[in-house]
Amino acid sequence: MKKMIINRLGLLIFVVFGVTLISFLLSHVIPGDPARMMVGQRANEETLQQVRQQLGLDQPLLIQYETYMKGILSGDLGTSIRTQKPVIDDLEAFFPATMELAIIAFIFALVIGIPLGVLAAVKKNSFWDHASRIFSIGGVSTPVFWSGLVIILIFYGYLNWFPANGRLDMNIHPPTHITGLYIVDSLLSGDMVALKSSLHHILLPAIVLSYAQLAVITRQVRASMLEIMEQEYIRTAIANGIHGPFLFFRYALRNALIPTITVVGISFGSLLGGAVVTETIFGWPGMGKYVVDSIAYLDFPAMMGFTLLIAVGYVIINLIVDLTYYVLDPQIKG
Repeated sequence: MKKMIINRLGLLIFVVFGVTLISFLLSHVIPGDPARMMVGQRANEETLQQVRQQLGLDQPLLIQYETYMKGILSGDLGTSIRTQKPVIDDLEAFFPATMELAIIAFIFALVIGIPLGVLAAVKKNSFWDHASRIFSIGGVSTPVFWSGLVIILIFYGYLNWFPANGRLDMNIHPPTHITGLYIVDSLLSGDMVALKSSLHHILLPAIVLSYAQLAVITRQVRASMLEIMEQEYIRTAIANGIHGPFLFFRYALRNALIPTITVVGISFGSLLGGAVVTETIFGWPGMGKYVVDSIAYLDFPAMMGFTLLIAVGYVIINLIVDLTYYVLDPQIKG
């Protein structure tokens, strides 16, 4: 296990290099001049050149990349062209909102997806199986921007049950900052007003964000359960009089979750990266909305900082997935 952890952490070096190189080249291939975006169209050429020099955009690409990598090694992701703040400070400010949204969406995906997949496998070719299949197909084939707009139209426009944007009502102050997660901070500080408002605001975007991953988890759990139910030890357990939920959850589901863990891990990474569209639609003040606004300003440091953070997050999530195998399957320890 220690060797695996060391190897995976060592891969971070190659991940950082590859991601930074690709994102740097792609961001600089985009036509446009961020310096011109900052000074405006009416600024004279002298002012434009001064800004380009301040941003280091007058240097060759190789020098710019070398400067950027030196900054990363020292913990500096550069300065945002749009906000004029260090990118690492911006990400630190916006990351809790994205993490909170991803966690709630992830909980929805697990709480609904796993039982639904088990039910579909147990009731194979029944109404519940066909219904879950239709539900899953809808989840993986429906664009997030479309489902988000439809849900806003129904639950905010027509029914007025839920708000359409933000993390809190405008007349409510954020809870005492502890973790940056409003739900957690509200519970820790005992602010029930902020807790109610934060739950009210996060429900719709979390449902929209979780739908696609929920569908994937449901289909994976169903497929794994069907395969496990054909194993000899399951037939032996049935022959010995073990039936019902105890059989499915104690014997079958534990082993069915082993291949599902990989999908679950990737799903959480997808929730972090996929929050871009959801946050834009719902006006959620997280990293997704931050990077979309940065793209409009050709804010290279912000875009690359966001990409690097998500890439490193995927590596860490994969490491956690591998460690989870050791818990679910004792044979791996040997």
